[in-house]
Amino acid sequence: MSVPAILGGPLSPVGWSVGFLEAPLEVAVDELLRWRRELGASLELADVAPWPDCLTALDPLEAPWTTELMVDHGVWTAYLNNDIKGGDPWPATSYVASLLDVRWVIGSHQPMTAPGHATTQFQLGGPEGEEPLRFVRTISAHAEDGRWSWDESGAVLPFERPQAYGARRIRERLTRNLLVEYLAAMGIDVDEPTRYGAGCLVRQQVTWRTRRERVDAVRRSWGLA
Repeated sequence: MSVPAILGGPLSPVGWSVGFLEAPLEVAVDELLRWRRELGASLELADVAPWPDCLTALDPLEAPWTTELMVDHGVWTAYLNNDIKGGDPWPATSYVASLLDVRWVIGSHQPMTAPGHATTQFQLGGPEGEEPLRFVRTISAHAEDGRWSWDESGAVLPFERPQAYGARRIRERLTRNLLVEYLAAMGIDVDEPTRYGAGCLVRQQVTWRTRRERVDAVRRSWGLA
């Protein structure tokens, strides 16, 4: 079996948090571009290498981020950006999905880092969600400076394993394996390279300065290398 590319892959922190819109790539990209241009953004578009090599296009990482990657995943489109903390997919994923009136999913998995930070999260939203944010279901096991917290909201989904949420250790209530299982139940096979197709890179030409760091440097600062 190939090494997982995201949600804790070898390019971490790239892909710690990934969004999925329930729309074909061309539709999702067109809507993202229309929205960005309405906001006055100057954009540069580029094709990318096949998955997972396309992930290297997000290097260097930046704060604030400037580069977005959208990749075909069957009936879904994967969304990532080059946010220096491992990705910030929720704003674009949820908003573009709302413009298209489709469901969206955010999957996050950040393994424990040297400062004591870690997280595993599953978020689902869509037309049936409650306004204004239209969340349907959220589950989160999160550590900050080594202290774990657990949070969930919304009705339990049919494919969930709620018995796991009773584990004494919060980190064991929502593991990466369980997150991958939940995503698969939504039709998203994050660890199967053949499920990914063509991709598109969207880079904003910004006038402000950003903090830019190469992935290798960020990995060292997080104690990942």
